[in-house]
Amino acid sequence: MKHQAGSPGDWRCAAIESVRAALVPWRGQLRPLAAQAVDHLDAVLGAGDGSQIAALAVPVAVHAGLRGSHPPPWLLAAAGATYLAWSVLDNDMDGDPPRFWSESSAAERSIGAHVLIATAAAQAPIGAVPSLVPTLAQIYLDMVATVTEGQLRAEDRLDEQTAPEDVTAGIEARSGAMLAGFADLTAVAAGTGADIRRAVRRFGRELAMARQLVNDITELESGRTSDLRNETATMTAAFALQRAAAADRAALVDRLRAAAFDESLRRQMIDGELQPALVDTRMLARLHLVGAARAAESFVGSEKGRAVSDALIDYTLGPLVDGAITRAQAGNA
Repeated sequence: MKHQAGSPGDWRCAAIESVRAALVPWRGQLRPLAAQAVDHLDAVLGAGDGSQIAALAVPVAVHAGLRGSHPPPWLLAAAGATYLAWSVLDNDMDGDPPRFWSESSAAERSIGAHVLIATAAAQAPIGAVPSLVPTLAQIYLDMVATVTEGQLRAEDRLDEQTAPEDVTAGIEARSGAMLAGFADLTAVAAGTGADIRRAVRRFGRELAMARQLVNDITELESGRTSDLRNETATMTAAFALQRAAAADRAALVDRLRAAAFDESLRRQMIDGELQPALVDTRMLARLHLVGAARAAESFVGSEKGRAVSDALIDYTLGPLVDGAITRAQAGNA
């Protein structure tokens, strides 16, 4: 992927090169894994404006909003390596085909993911201002611990007792903690105070909530049945259960499980009994995007920062509305 300096995509080149440099110490059998991981990152970033990888785009938006410049290389490397690690772990946990390292064994992918996390954790001590390193290291370790615990909580399967607040807590502990953590790392690296740190954390968390809700809707409607197959407690399922009579909830859960293997049933449920819950989920996602936009207003001080934060909101909003509705209209909802 090639971009001219100063173009909207030039932070993507900086991110790729930062990750590539961070993986230089990988030796022996790890070298091919490092090359494949960087190639995957390059391919994903090259397929859009970078908004598709929020773990990278959030630090870029926050740093550009605060300082009008890209994050330092160590932060881009930490974010990129963490994204790659969780991509591997998520796919293996969900039973989906690997996005990279597909010719490696599950054990090799697991080891590679752990080395990616170790690589990410090492970046602040290597490259950050020394006086900030203890705070940065603690934020990253707290974030990884929270996300890991959230992933384990996600193994709790959907049942008739699943409520929207349960799903919210799970998303906050996974996607919410990750994007809030990277936003906070960026604010600390930029030398901001407590009020700005709270604002950027809110931006990351609200954006993460919206993106996960949109992802769950898109997966259900597109025919990718991982959530149904794994009996994942999604917000749409929780809203549908909330609307159902108590005596009917067990049967609804059974139909959702069966829909993973029955395309006609899945389509019938989407067009019928799940439709009100899908409307509720879309509205909730839009409300979280409103929260993200308002949080951004409190810290974005440059056009460069506004462009990246707006692009993140636009990207997330896209599947929710038709082309006639803009991000600005969503922000006024």
